[in-house]
Amino acid sequence: MKKKSIYYVYLMLVTLLLDRCTKYFVLKYVDKPVKINSFFSLVLTFNRGFSWSMFHSPNNIIFCIVSSIIFFITACIACYAYHLYKKEMPIIGELLVTVGSISNCIDRVLYGGVVDFLLFSYKNFAWPVFNCADVFIVAGVLIIFFGHYDEA
Repeated sequence: MKKKSIYYVYLMLVTLLLDRCTKYFVLKYVDKPVKINSFFSLVLTFNRGFSWSMFHSPNNIIFCIVSSIIFFITACIACYAYHLYKKEMPIIGELLVTVGSISNCIDRVLYGGVVDFLLFSYKNFAWPVFNCADVFIVAGVLIIFFGHYDEA
């Protein structure tokens, strides 16, 4: 196995475990909102839509359609990452997006929605509730968009 392959496997495992462990903690211990300070709280929600709860619906048909589209896009990004990997191109961004999305897909299957719990707010403004996988997805997209890879 190439050195880069081991690095990628390690990145995938750490990313997945960090997200799964934080979600497990929140599901087990956060049953009502927990205010950490004036701008950060833990608030357990289940997002049945995607980014910022777009297309969130209690309707199971809509949930299944949205989830199917997300599963398909995740598979496409994973295939694209594998294609780049075979060409010996860096895939850090693609891996972060794929693993973050896979973790959120696991939530969709297990809980009927994505477990979100991080809430940042200031006065009357509140950022949409999100999770660690969402952070990895955004970081991955930024890496892909700006093309900054460390060739170490």
